[in-house]
Amino acid sequence: MHSKLDLHKHVSCEDIILQLDQCHNQGILHRYLGGCNKLKNAMNDCLQAEFDVNRKKHFENAKEKRKKLEKAWEGMDE
Repeated sequence: MHSKLDLHKHVSCEDIILQLDQCHNQGILHRYLGGCNKLKNAMNDCLQAEFDVNRKKHFENAKEKRKKLEKAWEGMDE
């Protein structure tokens, strides 16, 4: 189970998170009998897709920083 997710950090998954919260508030028996499983799986998929986008963005930023660093190192050797 996920901890309470911040909506401002996961804007693209906001509607699914709100629906899952509503489902969890319907009662403990509903939750334990699997009434929220489809929403939970949808939320997991959404968060994974969001994570993949962020990972690609961070990877590109790291490549750019690495190029700048290597360029600075070349200048030091001369």
